[in-house]
Amino acid sequence: MPEGPASDRMPAERPGKRRLFVELATWMVGLGLFAGVVFPPFVVVLGVPPSLAYQPSFYAACLGAGLMVGAFNFLVVCNVVRPRVNLLSDGMHAFRQVLVEDEVVKGLPYRDADRFHVPVDSRDALGRAADSFNRLIDVLVSARRMEESVRDFSNTLASQLELAPLCREALSVMLARTGAVAGALLVVREGELECVAAYGLDDPEGLLGRSDVRAALGNLKSRQVASPSGVSLKGRPEAQPREMLLLPLEGKGAPMGMLVLTSLQPFSPDTFRLLDFFRQSLKLALQNALSHEHLGRIAAMDSLTGCYNRRMGMERLMEEFARSARSGEPLGLIMFDIDHFKPVNDTWGHLAGDRILVQTAHAAQRVLREGDVLVRYGGEEFMILLPGASLAEACGIAERVRTAVASMEIAGAGPERITVSLGVDAAPAPGVDSADALLQRVDDALYQAKSSGRNVVVPAPEPRFSV
Repeated sequence: MPEGPASDRMPAERPGKRRLFVELATWMVGLGLFAGVVFPPFVVVLGVPPSLAYQPSFYAACLGAGLMVGAFNFLVVCNVVRPRVNLLSDGMHAFRQVLVEDEVVKGLPYRDADRFHVPVDSRDALGRAADSFNRLIDVLVSARRMEESVRDFSNTLASQLELAPLCREALSVMLARTGAVAGALLVVREGELECVAAYGLDDPEGLLGRSDVRAALGNLKSRQVASPSGVSLKGRPEAQPREMLLLPLEGKGAPMGMLVLTSLQPFSPDTFRLLDFFRQSLKLALQNALSHEHLGRIAAMDSLTGCYNRRMGMERLMEEFARSARSGEPLGLIMFDIDHFKPVNDTWGHLAGDRILVQTAHAAQRVLREGDVLVRYGGEEFMILLPGASLAEACGIAERVRTAVASMEIAGAGPERITVSLGVDAAPAPGVDSADALLQRVDDALYQAKSSGRNVVVPAPEPRFSV
């Protein structure tokens, strides 16, 4: 009959290795025979007549008795000691098979690791050996569990490059693996600490102003805060966190963010070890996400003026128009360009022209509302997206832009005064069924502004808004 896989068989006995129970049998039988040999002279010393003690039949009886005692002792050892040794050996073999088949990684022992434990029914060396074996299993399973957690966490982070989804996924995994009931991920973006992801906290933004959070972030040292004041759980005002962990995230020697976890019970030492591994993966993932965000911001910006470039501006126009169509909220749109800009370049040079482009963009940006989007559409032409602005509101904002540009002082060599012409429109409105249609109407209005003398605001023609 063919043999099974090597992992299903007990390890073969190696030549030259000692066998405990064979040695025990040899010693016990040998000791019994020795007792049979020395017993007749011993009884002679005690006064038994030599003629009786040295008879062959008596010698044979003594040797037989010694052999029986040795055999009986060996049977006692086999029935008392051997089962316990076999139990320990079988447990080791069973767990070895699990390791070979990698079932630990699949999670099998996590649910019932106790099934590999052997009974500890004595305080002798065998009992201590069984207890040590059980502890070894627990440590190994815990290590494998931690290894799997870190691997899953790293895989989760590797699947995300966008900062906000990354932080939400990371926080979700850490809450599930550490037993924390609430937490937040704070990230330093452009020098400011922001709460990018939070779960279970009543006021996560309140963490940004806490002195202990700022102190931990400043010296990059972890903190355990017992019964943190001012931290409450969302929807559970009666349950106050018993402990809060503040774990700074460092990148290239500078603070990169902060992981905040709260629990109703003190965190265990295993949790701290796991979080140390998690933090390493999280720091690397955050660095990648922040770099990706920075590169995306660079790709979206016009390098000269700092406004959105045309590609990103058109994407935002499509997004805002679709949002306006869904919600019914108005969307205002302005297009303007600098009047007589070509003579500026021809007379004072392109460096002066670039300086005027930058000044114009800054002057326009100063009078826009929060949430408005300034785009360098091309050359000296700009576009402004005005979410939530009606045509009348958009015209008012356009007039503010015109006035701001006309009143600005020109730095360095150049013309004394710069003006802009502006075309304005807004959606929703009859005939405007796409972002391109809205853009075309605004472009036509800008053309009319240029044709009517420049330095004016021209809204889209009134008939367009007739019912």
